Amino acid sequence: MTPSPSRSPLLVFLVLGVGVLAVERWLADGNSEERVVTVTGEQVDALRARWDAQWGRPPTDRELQGLLDEAVREEILYREALRLRLDRDDPIVRRRLAEKMTFMLEDNAQLPAPGAREVEAYFAAHAERYREPQRTTFRHVYLSGDRRADPQRDAADLLRVVRDGADGWRRAGDPFSLLREYTDRTDREIAELFGADFAAALDGLPAGEWHGPLDSALGSHLVQVLNRRTPRRPALDDVRERVVPDLVAAQRRDQNRAALRALRERYDLRTPAAERP
Repeated sequence: MTPSPSRSPLLVFLVLGVGVLAVERWLADGNSEERVVTVTGEQVDALRARWDAQWGRPPTDRELQGLLDEAVREEILYREALRLRLDRDDPIVRRRLAEKMTFMLEDNAQLPAPGAREVEAYFAAHAERYREPQRTTFRHVYLSGDRRADPQRDAADLLRVVRDGADGWRRAGDPFSLLREYTDRTDREIAELFGADFAAALDGLPAGEWHGPLDSALGSHLVQVLNRRTPRRPALDDVRERVVPDLVAAQRRDQNRAALRALRERYDLRTPAAERP
């Protein structure tokens, strides 16, 4: 029967070799348990599995020995750093330990699934967060200031053309690197594309007729608003997949704050302000 890869003679030899090193350190330091470095078979299996996951194959004997050497080196340096109290005054180490403690608090927070009334109450209290913004559908004809000596005069001429022709607007104007027609765009999305002034001017145009020119960060435009959907508050069922995770996250934050307050109550906090007479 073929020996298990995680319990092969070589593996036993390697673990025993590490054990010999641990015993030597143990004897050299007056039988101090703090000087014993133990590598278990389970830890070796974990090293082997991580290598396999990264490289898609088991490590060779030499590679496994390198992994063990690195694990022992890291453990020894870690213990020596603790012995020298290097973790006490290092802000990066302190921050990392605080982060790990935060993760532990979050992992230990066992929250039941919110009930229907809780979801409804949360939605009612945060309705503005889920309000659908205004959305505008519009098309435009672009006039480049670099290509035209008098864009304003050309815009007036083109305005008559696009108002008279049903589909002539598609061929009018100058080449444009983006779209000529935009559907259901929010004011923010329009401002990101054309600038805040253009978005504000577009918001004041009635739907149906061509207007312009409107100046943007890209040039001048003739614009026709096709449709404008006013802001509305959606029904809970329309946004439930957003509301429930938001509620769970809020409950988790509240529970984490409560856990942190409980920890804080264990400590006597003294600040310079509190010590003043």
